[in-house]
Amino acid sequence: MQKLYTHKNLSCGFVILCADHNIKLAHITIKSIKAKYWGLPYICVLDDSANDQDMREISNICQAYRGKGTYSSLINLGMQYAPADWNFLIMAGTSLRSKLDQKFSYFIDNDKDILFPIVDRKYNFVEGTLNGLFINKKTYQEIGNMADNNPLEICKLMWALDALDKGCRFKAIANSKLC
Repeated sequence: MQKLYTHKNLSCGFVILCADHNIKLAHITIKSIKAKYWGLPYICVLDDSANDQDMREISNICQAYRGKGTYSSLINLGMQYAPADWNFLIMAGTSLRSKLDQKFSYFIDNDKDILFPIVDRKYNFVEGTLNGLFINKKTYQEIGNMADNNPLEICKLMWALDALDKGCRFKAIANSKLC
């Protein structure tokens, strides 16, 4: 167990979720990661509407994968190929602030912690944003994939129940704007 409220050196990476396969939005996020998180790994997951040319274009910049047409399928695929032990799920088009990895590390007690930013006064995981979700790869694999056959909130609720059964703790982080 790690000491809470101290900076921890974590193996961090980024999973960029590009739901509308807008390559320009993915470029914005990739440039932001390169500028502010030099040396940290990242991958991009595009939805099934991405054509072969889109995949080639993004593959020239980073590892790219094609999921289905739902956010939960993009998350599942992204976490399957997550580039580090701890990964931020970031929506394409987000220009990141620096030192988010350090800030989030203060609140990690163990690998079972699942952190997400508070946005628009949404304090619970189900209603909260996916943009900025910070999760351990092994923990995600232990919980299992999110279902992708229901609305996103239902998928998140069912996945969160499985996570709680596995001993995970959800932590909403205040003042953690991504941009």
